[in-house]
Amino acid sequence: MKLALYVFLSCGLTILTDAGILALIRVIQWNIRKLSGNSGVAAIYEMSSQIFKQYSTVTWIVMAILSVLLFLIYYIILTAPTISYVREILSGVERIKNGDLDTKIAVRSNGELSELALAINTMQAELKYSIAKEREAEHVKDELITNVAHDLRTPLTSVIGYLNLLQDSEKLSEQTKKKYIQIAYDKAARMEGLVTDLFDFTRYEKNKIAITRQRLELKQFMEQIIDEFYPSLKSNQLECYTIFTPEKVYMDGDGELLARAFGNLMGNAIKYGSEGKQIRVEVNNFPDLGRIRVAITNYGRIIPKKDLDKIFDKFYRGDTSRSTGGGTGLGLAIAKNIFEMHNGTIQVRSDEQGTVFEVLFQVSERKELRS
Repeated sequence: MKLALYVFLSCGLTILTDAGILALIRVIQWNIRKLSGNSGVAAIYEMSSQIFKQYSTVTWIVMAILSVLLFLIYYIILTAPTISYVREILSGVERIKNGDLDTKIAVRSNGELSELALAINTMQAELKYSIAKEREAEHVKDELITNVAHDLRTPLTSVIGYLNLLQDSEKLSEQTKKKYIQIAYDKAARMEGLVTDLFDFTRYEKNKIAITRQRLELKQFMEQIIDEFYPSLKSNQLECYTIFTPEKVYMDGDGELLARAFGNLMGNAIKYGSEGKQIRVEVNNFPDLGRIRVAITNYGRIIPKKDLDKIFDKFYRGDTSRSTGGGTGLGLAIAKNIFEMHNGTIQVRSDEQGTVFEVLFQVSERKELRS
């Protein structure tokens, strides 16, 4: 569009210049004629008139050539900034092509070239983000392989070691045999749990599992979860306190999946909250906000701020979540995926008042069925 405008402007300026030249010639002729009383000036006027009459065709040809030259000069002057901008854009594209993804092309004004520069900048940003995500995925894959290899090798080494000891069973007492068999079984069960976590996380993350929704009364559901963890609570010398809203709280969800998710939160609270001697489980109803809240609090080690934003990332294991029996770092990531499958959200905060994992769901509009 600008180039067409420059053509019209160049034509206009050329016409004005030609008109100015012709007007100047006429003015000169008029002044010469005015002074024709002088014999010398009269002779010059008569001679110039004869020249213009005799060479009129040549004159117009010269004027045409001059007009073309003037048009080209005006067009080059007008388009010089645009051509320079085009070269700048081409140079930026060349740098991006060569791998300099920090290149930004200046958006100078409105117009097609500015829109092109903006589109190239958008493409550059998306390309940079895509490459960064690809590198992150590669890093996560490498970390996964390292974590899985380490976490499977340790119990596998123990299983092989104790099975080797059991081969020479004649020298072992029955009590020792049972002890070794139990240790090997526990280690094998741990490996099975790691593999199950990996398999389940892949299904949950890619939504390859169907949700079977059913009517759940959330307070009763959480009481069942707590009862299942009673042996672990007792062995870790932990007391579990509940703060439940008086009324019944209903939601539609997959009981098996939610049990897995809340089980991961309870297991995490027991594992890292044993120093605090107690765990608190809350169920709250906020009908005005259309939300249900479930919170699990432990009073063990505080999670560093640098870990809070990453704690739900797959395969992430911060310093506070490492132990000799650490897993693949998928437990909280699995829980987060399950809650999101139920249109829920989870967040965490950790300070001197405790580490709180808070889950929010939308309230089910259906009422309790009365008999």
